[in-house]
Amino acid sequence: MGTPLRRRLPLALRQELLQLRRQWRDRREGLVFSHGHHPLELAAPPRAEIRQPLMPGEWLLNKRANLELALERLNGSRLGPATTWSFWRALGRPSARRGYRRGRNLVNGQLVTQVGGGLCQLSGLLYHLGLLAGLEVVERHAHSVDVYGDGERFTPLGADATVAWGSRDLRLGNPHGQELVLECLLTEGELIGRLRAADPLPLRELRFEREPATAAGHLRVRTWSDGQLLVTNHYRPLQSPSAPGSAP
Repeated sequence: MGTPLRRRLPLALRQELLQLRRQWRDRREGLVFSHGHHPLELAAPPRAEIRQPLMPGEWLLNKRANLELALERLNGSRLGPATTWSFWRALGRPSARRGYRRGRNLVNGQLVTQVGGGLCQLSGLLYHLGLLAGLEVVERHAHSVDVYGDGERFTPLGADATVAWGSRDLRLGNPHGQELVLECLLTEGELIGRLRAADPLPLRELRFEREPATAAGHLRVRTWSDGQLLVTNHYRPLQSPSAPGSAP
């Protein structure tokens, strides 16, 4: 299907077509995905943890509602040895029929409202957690725009991971020789992610090194793990700055 025709299709239909194509490609490549859940009361001890504050803002109540729905599906997810864990395979489509609300999302460099907005904080936290625990980053997409001021950040620039149903996923591989169990919690003011395992995990020393902005406001951030460069990300400034706390 040509690009001009595809763009005339409704967004929901375009996303479904993209998701079907991705599933076909996954089967063709023979990818083995983690599946199933483990009762956390029977799971091994927590071995890695990342915490992020929930920032105040106009869309916070909707964001909390979306996160609560997502955590019901993700909490207790199994990450088997030598398998790949997928954010969207574990979560499913964040539709209004499933109870998701409208919230802030970054689309084509602009802040807009969409059903399921705010889930990028969760995907970013899980990416950061995966880096800390030495997981393999199979797929991750950084935001193209830096939407926050330094006083508004809930995570280091460079520790983000944007997701979009059908096109952008977060996928993590488990290189450890033991099963991992994902624990996700939402408190009054924090989002918490943990990995549980029978044996201790080799936690990494992470560093997000940000270079000074260019004259146009562009930033470059290098992510280091135990002194080795993992990835370099580039961010543009937001064209129309939003009020504090109103970003995803």
